[in-house]
Amino acid sequence: MERVKYYLICLSALLFFLSGCGKDQQFTPPGSTQSVAVISQLKKASFSIVDLQKNKIVSSVDLKHPLTDLIQINKDIIIATSKEGQSLIEINLKKGTAADYMDVNKGLTSLTYDAASHTLLVADSKKNVVYFIDTQSKKIKATVKTGKSPSSMTLSSSGTLFVLNTESHTVSVIDIEKGKNTRTISVLERPSGIHFDGHSIWIGGHGKPGTLNKSIFAYDPKTGKKQREIKLGVMPVAFFSEKDSSTLYVLCHGDHTLYKVDTETNQQLASIETGQNPNYITADTESIYVSNLDDNSVSVIDKHTFMMKKRLNVPSGPYAIVLEEKK
Repeated sequence: MERVKYYLICLSALLFFLSGCGKDQQFTPPGSTQSVAVISQLKKASFSIVDLQKNKIVSSVDLKHPLTDLIQINKDIIIATSKEGQSLIEINLKKGTAADYMDVNKGLTSLTYDAASHTLLVADSKKNVVYFIDTQSKKIKATVKTGKSPSSMTLSSSGTLFVLNTESHTVSVIDIEKGKNTRTISVLERPSGIHFDGHSIWIGGHGKPGTLNKSIFAYDPKTGKKQREIKLGVMPVAFFSEKDSSTLYVLCHGDHTLYKVDTETNQQLASIETGQNPNYITADTESIYVSNLDDNSVSVIDKHTFMMKKRLNVPSGPYAIVLEEKK
């Protein structure tokens, strides 16, 4: 009798576990007038939602795997990648849920989105490809080969995708309408961060082993030739710029500093120290947001005065950021 009881308890526990698998993770959705930042955390498999007015975490959601990138595809939906998980993750800000979006592959690193064609572009660092995913049907409509270990991407307004490949030290230039890799450009060793300003492809990175790169480099997207070099801080790894602007924000994690650069004059305009080991940058109309992996914070910098406004405290290694700004 005791043995039967034991088996029944084990069976109930197993059924309870299985019933929980695949269920959406619930969180309190932000209010309709609440401006928030959604921040992934690399040192713990989770993300946080921060109220930007109150400087306060309103939700924290545990996941199976850390998230490597976030992209907002409409006002309610954020899609996330994970290098360790098989599936893309959908974060629904209206419903307050986080759930599997669709199975793709392990090794997913970077995302971008073409709103005109409802196409989600996903980099796979294991198979060395970019997937073209139709977000309306949730199907892969094309798979394009890249260089080794695609790590970050940027999409031009004319429909060209530039993919930075870390291990092969190259940029793959992809025509998204044709779904075809049209050329490959060689860049510096151990590159990190990519930006296209309409004329040049800007690349940062660590440089050759044993050296500390302190420059960003501009490459011609048609010829692949290096056009310019701007000397800045130690190990530039990320970029941000407004559309059609010559002002480029460059994040250097080697000296924990954000630089403001004019790409027309090749001049450094300003700089400000961030937190420890900054890696990710984004901005809204008023502020620049920098995630600091090693001191569990996000620096909020005034875009106009280039002074520190405040610091958001976020646990467990903040990384990717999506801003949902409400008026």
